Amino acid sequence: MPLLISALRPIPRALLRELKSLELRGVRSREAAKRVLSVLVAVAAATFLDLDDLSWAAFSGYMVMRGSAAETFLRGLMRIAGTAGGALLGLVLAPNAAGDPLLLMIFLFFVSWIGTFQSLTTSYSYAWLFFGLTSGMVITEALASPDLVVHFAATRVAEITVGTCAGLVVASLFSETPGRTQQPAYGMLWCGRPRDALDQDWLREHWPLFEHSTRAALAVALLPIVWRWFSIEDFSQTAITSYVVMIVPGAAVGEHRYATIYERIAHRTLGCLLGSGAALVSIGFFGTGLPVTILTLAAGVWVGHHIQTGQQISYLGVQFTLGLLITLVQGPAPITDITPGLERLLGIAIGSAMLCLMILVWPLTEDKGPDATSP
Repeated sequence: MPLLISALRPIPRALLRELKSLELRGVRSREAAKRVLSVLVAVAAATFLDLDDLSWAAFSGYMVMRGSAAETFLRGLMRIAGTAGGALLGLVLAPNAAGDPLLLMIFLFFVSWIGTFQSLTTSYSYAWLFFGLTSGMVITEALASPDLVVHFAATRVAEITVGTCAGLVVASLFSETPGRTQQPAYGMLWCGRPRDALDQDWLREHWPLFEHSTRAALAVALLPIVWRWFSIEDFSQTAITSYVVMIVPGAAVGEHRYATIYERIAHRTLGCLLGSGAALVSIGFFGTGLPVTILTLAAGVWVGHHIQTGQQISYLGVQFTLGLLITLVQGPAPITDITPGLERLLGIAIGSAMLCLMILVWPLTEDKGPDATSP
């Protein structure tokens, strides 16, 4: 894939440039420190509540943070609402999916398609992203542990809520960052009505988005075949990767500027690899003591945010932080085994490979140039 190779080629030089630009003072450093504090507060709160997967709370505390408390609240509200709605839908569909592989694939296609399409076409894309993501995770949990689906869904909502609240608390402690605030967009929650699909003009306008959403949903829906073939037990990261990578700006899809997709595949895979690698190196050299873990976590989040706020590899910075968190922060107790982190990293690689395979089978239309924006 020439576009995938093109997406990989500038990464080493861009990464070196971002690492050279690290600064201990200034706006970027201050914003990075806020993310570090938010992550630490989220992990502490989730540990106190004895939640199952602290990484979800930690990453929520990292991702919802914005330049002001108002922006953080709006983003956090969409994250919680999308997660709760997706968990409820997943609970409704999970019982029927647990014992029927075909239904599981159909349900995964349905929730992934809805989440992707609505993310591309509405003003509440962040909420719809987590709606599709969470419902798919709850459905797949029925395949892994049918008796724990309700607990899984409730815990996931709790972890997201705890991390979001941590971000809001930290954001409220700081003054607004000049030049970073944006006016919240209050627009449509749902794009179109069933009868709109019969309107030729509406359908013609949205057809590229239909096609894109279908490609993404198929990549997720076919994953159970891969799970069975390779005897994979940790399903979540493969589904997350195939789904999230396809959430790109709607304008890029409409104008057939698909370089963004290849770029996100490259950045997600390499970013998670680097983040997980950094965590594993820290564990190997310094052990898993609490002081060392906190220092590694703080340093990794700080560096990840600097990369995220750079010029060329922003999404790689996000995924570097994710890779670090899912490897270093796993459960309510200190990490004692690196296997879960390695399994999650493998899941990300498989999800990316599945998406590449889908693109090979169903090629993207001709690319019209790189896209300058990223969700």
